Amino acid sequence: MNAKKPLYSQIQDYVMDRIGSGDWSPHSRIPPERELAEQFQVSRITAKHAMLKLVNDGWLYRHRGKGTFVADRAREERTPSANESARSTFAQRGKKMIGFIIPWMEAYYSSQLIAGIEASLNRLSYHFLFKRIASREEESQALQELMDMPVDGIIIVASQGEQHFNDDIVRLVLNKHPVVLVERTMRDIRTNGVYCHTEEIGQLMVGYLGELGATNIGLVTYPRLYTIGISDRVNGFQRALVQRGMEPLSEQRILSLPTSLLEPSAPREIPAELLDYLRRNEDIDAIATVDALLAQYVGMACAKLNRRQMRIICCDQPLLFPNCVPPVAYIDQSPFEMGTRAAQLIVEAIEQGSEPRKEAIAPRLVELVPRG
Repeated sequence: MNAKKPLYSQIQDYVMDRIGSGDWSPHSRIPPERELAEQFQVSRITAKHAMLKLVNDGWLYRHRGKGTFVADRAREERTPSANESARSTFAQRGKKMIGFIIPWMEAYYSSQLIAGIEASLNRLSYHFLFKRIASREEESQALQELMDMPVDGIIIVASQGEQHFNDDIVRLVLNKHPVVLVERTMRDIRTNGVYCHTEEIGQLMVGYLGELGATNIGLVTYPRLYTIGISDRVNGFQRALVQRGMEPLSEQRILSLPTSLLEPSAPREIPAELLDYLRRNEDIDAIATVDALLAQYVGMACAKLNRRQMRIICCDQPLLFPNCVPPVAYIDQSPFEMGTRAAQLIVEAIEQGSEPRKEAIAPRLVELVPRG
């Protein structure tokens, strides 16, 4: 077998060889997924993905509670499931399908990331299906649902975990299923990934606030374990302070706001804890935020408390609103380009079996308010 082929594809080749040689005749029962997983030393989810693809292509069929059987190539008359019907439609159009999993994130950033993926995949004649998640449990469920379809590859913005990825993601990567990670990649396992240099984001933020003469800095974030990207931005900001000879921010200077603010149904009201934070820290003269939505809330709170001299800097392009202290600058992580590159990597992994590689995008600082 070709060791460079994805493991699920090697399983499919094995099944097709047995069918082609006549070892497995029409309507004979094939080994269960558990045995195939053990034989090829892969996870059950990989074996299941391989079998579902052959079922959808008409080489196999299933009887609930009895197992999987070899089909007549002309296909038996049977009622396909909703997923099978959708998959069959895509196949007839000559398109493959890519899954994309993303936690709830700031609207502009996530929309640009999605737009970059979709635009690139459309040009390459691939379909695109994305799922939003709010927890690691939902992440595992989304992975299972996408593999059940099955999709040809998955792009993932990883959810919770300061250092560790979901075990289900790790298994997919180890089994060589086409996967691209966005925002952060695995350190000890070779995999495809696209990310923005976190260290440079922190350096740009801290350096710019220092140039403005800020001496008492605050940071507004979401819980650090919400996504790996959030954790990296907070840690990168703290390291940048130390590298410039400054003390890292104390817990009193860091405010963590709930991720429920990211949901479309969330009321656009200033969080009470943000107002309390500003009242407790009257000496703060600059605030950094991990995304543009939090910068909007900080700007609204500063306007309400008449703290209009506050210097605000954020990750990602902010939307400007009336009666809101605007950010003086933001860090552009190029989400559209990140999405484009992720799409290119997943297609190369599927069509060429290319070796995994990581691509880094350099962030850039964009000034919004002229220095005076």
